[in-house]
Amino acid sequence: MIGEPRRNTGSSRDARGFSREFVLVVCFFCLIALLGVTALVSRMYHKRVHSLADQWFSYGEADFRAGNTKKALIEYRNALAFSPANVMFQFHLALALAADGQLPEARAYLLPLLSESPGSGEINLALARIAAQQSRVQDAMLYYNSAIYGEWSDDPIEMRWNVRKELCEFLLDHGAASQAEPALVALDDNTPSGDVAKQKAAAQLLLRGQMWSRALDEFHSVLESERNDPDALEGAGTAAFQLHNYSQAVGYLSRLPKDRASDPGVPTMLETARQIQALDPFLPGLGMGEKARRTSHALDVATARAQQCGGTNGSTTSANTAAPHSELASLLATIQQNKRTWSERNLERDPDTVSQAMGLVFQIENAAAKTCGAPSGENLALWTIGQNLGNNLP
Repeated sequence: MIGEPRRNTGSSRDARGFSREFVLVVCFFCLIALLGVTALVSRMYHKRVHSLADQWFSYGEADFRAGNTKKALIEYRNALAFSPANVMFQFHLALALAADGQLPEARAYLLPLLSESPGSGEINLALARIAAQQSRVQDAMLYYNSAIYGEWSDDPIEMRWNVRKELCEFLLDHGAASQAEPALVALDDNTPSGDVAKQKAAAQLLLRGQMWSRALDEFHSVLESERNDPDALEGAGTAAFQLHNYSQAVGYLSRLPKDRASDPGVPTMLETARQIQALDPFLPGLGMGEKARRTSHALDVATARAQQCGGTNGSTTSANTAAPHSELASLLATIQQNKRTWSERNLERDPDTVSQAMGLVFQIENAAAKTCGAPSGENLALWTIGQNLGNNLP
């Protein structure tokens, strides 16, 4: 009938005839597509951000290795702007800051990294170097030792030896001899035999630390591999001289090539060692005749030194030199009083007089050194013999 409303058949359709279910399904898939596009765009964005971060970091690395530290700092900071939580970027920025002299800021970056990785050899070494630059000896020692026993990703044995060497150099440079001694022993104990370069480096540091016996052993090992190595010959000769092994010192130093034989201190050391061998009446194996001859000659040398020293400064009457002059005059008088007793013949007959006479020689050399300065030639040899013996005359 016209005007009669249609019946609802139970199916909802829009004006175009689509059902509600169809529209919902289409909307769902559209939403999934949009989410997929969003995820893709997000991944592309993050990939681009990471790519930019890595690119800036690679620029920073290249400039840092080339020595352009200030430019590297800008590039490292740009890398961190794209990836602020990147630990590697933070660490390399800290290294660049330290290289640029910005030590407090470099340390501020490193300390949080250390709290997250306290066993890191690299981070501890970086902090040790900052403390060393700031002359904070105790802190530097702490960080250096932590680096030695820390974790290293590449060649840990090599890195630990290098850090030990660096620690020894730092302590010796700062005059910390007592702290350097155990570090030097550890370096020596961990130096591989057969590695000539490392043995020479360790021996030179032992020499600086006045650990003469260990230094001599290391130099001797080097010479077993490279018999004429000039560094090892000079180092071994120096160590032997300090150990009062004068014949050994002469043996090493006399083998030096001409260009090294003139190094500072070498000619004096070699000549003194030779003269000690020729003058010392207390060397083992000498007969009484030779001991007497050497003692008589030593008395003549010391007398000439005392007379020359007194004559050179005879017009000096200051309070600082009056006592030494008086001492020299007294010692010269003692020699004159014992001139007959200490003749070469009497010295040979009475061995006890050799020690008495030589004791006076050493007193004269000490007094003359105080008054007139460092001795030279035979006087230096006699003074050195006296220093070696101290109060322990035979």
